[in-house]
Amino acid sequence: MFLNAGIRLTQNLWRSSSFKHSCIGNITVPKTSILRCLATSPGQTLQLKTDELDILMPRERPESISYFTAKPTYNDLLIQLNELVTKYKNYKTAKRDDKNISLWKLKNRLEVDLGVELKFNQYDIITKMLHRLDAVVPESAPELHEFLDLFRRQDPEKAKKELQANKKLDEYQRAYSVGKRKEAVAHVWVVEGEGQMKINGEPLVDYMSLLEYRERILMPFQVTNSLGKYNVWIRVLGGGISGQAGAIAHGISKCLLIHDPDLKPALRKAKLITRDSRRVERKKPGLAKARKAYTWVKR
Repeated sequence: MFLNAGIRLTQNLWRSSSFKHSCIGNITVPKTSILRCLATSPGQTLQLKTDELDILMPRERPESISYFTAKPTYNDLLIQLNELVTKYKNYKTAKRDDKNISLWKLKNRLEVDLGVELKFNQYDIITKMLHRLDAVVPESAPELHEFLDLFRRQDPEKAKKELQANKKLDEYQRAYSVGKRKEAVAHVWVVEGEGQMKINGEPLVDYMSLLEYRERILMPFQVTNSLGKYNVWIRVLGGGISGQAGAIAHGISKCLLIHDPDLKPALRKAKLITRDSRRVERKKPGLAKARKAYTWVKR
């Protein structure tokens, strides 16, 4: 009884054109079942237009089995890591101490790469599985470690040392480097010569009038006993005279390291290799300067 009433209701709804145009795109049941249900009698075959039949065709199956989950990218990654764990579970492993342990990308960086927001426990699950896979000896599974490199965190200090080691003299035997101090940036070229130095096309004496700043610029040559052995061309921008002098000294020190890496201990002792990150402290509201207060008057 209730089944016949439902069939009649469906038939009446289908005969109304508004129902066809508004709801036909939401039908996902097989085409044969709909045609059988909409027939007026058991032996009758319902005739529909070609475009209506195309709409009633079943939809394509998604490529990923995690398509209908809340986080398909995260679930696909877990499935892939589980498959790798199963594949390499019988491979030779090596114990990693605290010094040789791999550093994985931080949670916020991994979220950007995956394009999905991760909870802390989800991030922990991923890193534990990565640690388990990282224990496999690289020689036995090089393709696995190539995959793990996508999740490894780049050590900034190590990358900086590799970049410094790759710096070489150019075709004219010049060493190029960039020095910085406060707001000043100095582009420095150093080549073996008679000791000439030009800053923005002017000699050192004309560009730097104060003796204090000249001594600061020449300090890298003084601590390495190389005065008069190199010619220097400098292009400096930004900042004041003091900041430019510090930037030039920083750039010259880095160029001398390219010419002779053995000079590093002397330059390190003089604190010329590392950039001086000190800056002028900002003025505070209600104060005369950064920390100086106005004279207090009672009345």
